[in-house]
Amino acid sequence: MRMKRKWLSAGGSLWLAFIALNALALRISPVAFDLTLPRGAERSFAFQLENNEGEVLQLEIGLCDWIRDLDGRNLFCEEAGEVPRSATSWVSVAPTQFELAPGEKQEVRFTVSVPSEGPEGAALDGTYWTSVMVEATPKPPEGQPPGTEIIVKRRFGLKVLLSIAGTGTKSGQVGNLERHGLNPLWMTFEFQNRGTLNLKDVSGRVEIRDTRGATLEKIPVQPFSVLPGYTRRLVVQSARPRGEGLPPGDYVILAILDYGGDTLVGAQLILRIAPLKLRPLGDGTSVPLDLDGDGFYEDVNGDGQLTLDDPTLLAEHLEEPVVQENWRAFDYNNDGLVDFDDVLTLKEWAQAEAGSMS
Repeated sequence: MRMKRKWLSAGGSLWLAFIALNALALRISPVAFDLTLPRGAERSFAFQLENNEGEVLQLEIGLCDWIRDLDGRNLFCEEAGEVPRSATSWVSVAPTQFELAPGEKQEVRFTVSVPSEGPEGAALDGTYWTSVMVEATPKPPEGQPPGTEIIVKRRFGLKVLLSIAGTGTKSGQVGNLERHGLNPLWMTFEFQNRGTLNLKDVSGRVEIRDTRGATLEKIPVQPFSVLPGYTRRLVVQSARPRGEGLPPGDYVILAILDYGGDTLVGAQLILRIAPLKLRPLGDGTSVPLDLDGDGFYEDVNGDGQLTLDDPTLLAEHLEEPVVQENWRAFDYNNDGLVDFDDVLTLKEWAQAEAGSMS
């Protein structure tokens, strides 16, 4: 979905940072509302602001849309109206402007008026959402001419999710399971919320199995949430330490998720790890060596030491089959391919080695 508005990454991480400050902070409680209301209902709710800072704060309260991006970050927009399931037009807030002296508290109330039907008579179904935005600005000292001081405005988004009682479907799909680096093995995959309800605490695991079906490793997927119509990308990594990866062979990788529906969903990937067939690069007579047993062959020229000659030699032969066919030996940044980034990584290693020897 293409968004026309400017989106601000000012969500969950900022909330946690400010609430954790017990000395000087603008405290907000609670920081999210997960509501269930019937069509046509009108209800009021409240949250409290407390100024624990040492200066007077000017507060402005408003509303705007928000989404979560592919990596799960909360993005808040400057204006409302772009999100298909926006509930912003259903909400009113009061008060919208006030000051808080140090130590003062203020209750802010917002009223949700759920319509009986959606646009053009469409039935309301599932979860809708908006956010109450709090903008805090230090009050300038009296008598200070405007424009003589840099003022930092802080914006916080209080998330409001509203599910229509007795409606909504749960549906999910796992896809785009991809292998990246092998040392250690890490993968990405995506989960798409294809239903109409917000899915909370989606969790699961990634299993690595051999060709006989024996499970070699289970990697847990920590709980996450996905808004209806949106997709979340997950990154998982094997617990095997560097240098102790899977031996050459064929494996099955399964990503399995429980989203609270009637069945689990998953995706499968066949992983083939080919044996290394190292040969000398260029006119060299020695094959590359793994000097410390970590699975990376950093001694590219095989002279028994890591120097700046090694990244230089790798750069000269980067695109040749002797390198590309043995990519996992030279994938120093562990991103699943050999390119100039690996040359730069190896150069950093060589420079660090030289520094430790001096």
